[in-house]
Amino acid sequence: MKIAKIVKLQIIGYFYRDMKAQTLIIYLEFLKTECLRHQNDKIITDDEINQFKIEIKGFIDKMKKTLLSQDIKKEILNIDFNLNEENHNHSKFKVFKLIGGFQGKEFREQENRKQRFSKLYNDIDSTLFKIKTII
Repeated sequence: MKIAKIVKLQIIGYFYRDMKAQTLIIYLEFLKTECLRHQNDKIITDDEINQFKIEIKGFIDKMKKTLLSQDIKKEILNIDFNLNEENHNHSKFKVFKLIGGFQGKEFREQENRKQRFSKLYNDIDSTLFKIKTII
């Protein structure tokens, strides 16, 4: 059991260290799909956001160690992966503070999360285009 885990870690380490541009594009497409999925969910839980943050952090850490060009790394690091809702509140939802109580707060929180995933989706999409032009 431990040997299989060590081999898996070695394969993953090799994969990220020698990440090719095509692998990076596939992974960014995966992240874009995840953003779209979350954006279309009725409810986005804290657990889903935490899992996504862990995925992003691992990706960024491993991407920094790759042999990809600095231009490509710079484009990826320019993506705003911040998923905190406070940064994405919109004034159009202020009315729910007055009339909705807890339900209004929940609705506003979900709408902010969906907005954030929508923005992240667009950021990743434009970065993918830029990376494809660099390659």
